[in-house]
Amino acid sequence: MERIYLDFDMDVPRYICTVCKHCTSTMGISFGRIKDRGCCYYYPKFELIHIQRMSKTKEGLKTLNMIIDYPGTVIYRYYIHVKGFFDHKTYKENYNKALEIMADKGIEDDTMFFRACAFVESGYGCKLPPRYRSSVCNLFICSDIEDHSTIAEDFKPYERERERYIRWEKWENEGLAHILAKQGCDLLSDFHRSIEILQDIPLDIYEFKKLDEILIDK
Repeated sequence: MERIYLDFDMDVPRYICTVCKHCTSTMGISFGRIKDRGCCYYYPKFELIHIQRMSKTKEGLKTLNMIIDYPGTVIYRYYIHVKGFFDHKTYKENYNKALEIMADKGIEDDTMFFRACAFVESGYGCKLPPRYRSSVCNLFICSDIEDHSTIAEDFKPYERERERYIRWEKWENEGLAHILAKQGCDLLSDFHRSIEILQDIPLDIYEFKKLDEILIDK
């Protein structure tokens, strides 16, 4: 019997799905050089609230520096985007196979089978501590599981709380951006000063609703 449940890493919520350890999801198919990457084809976007968390500890600052030093990292005014791997060679070689899967599953993104996050390790998962990951990564459950006939109804509270949390994060990000703007700086114009300002701002904690564990009868 597999499970979905809510977990926390230093007050940061994440959804755990035990099915992931032997992923058979369409999203888990990889024709690229990084195999067994699960659904980690997403290029993560770190918002101000994520960066603020990193700024609070030595471990977090070390993680932030690793993100900044990555060649695919692009810094914008109020967020950081990390562009991961894209296997151009296998994209050309296996494009027809990808088209077959897309047609069968109704998928529109023809690159997802050839991409991988910069921080995923084949057969292991994400190298970033959950407390510093983006919420897209922490709260994602693939549609193969969400739509499973035995849990679709039970998963609705997870969907609602995820939506509430994302709205709260958006509100927090807008507030932090406003504070930086009042100080006349942003990540692009003065990265180090922006980090110092974020360090001085108290970290708000979201009170995530308690969610019942879901059992999956595969």
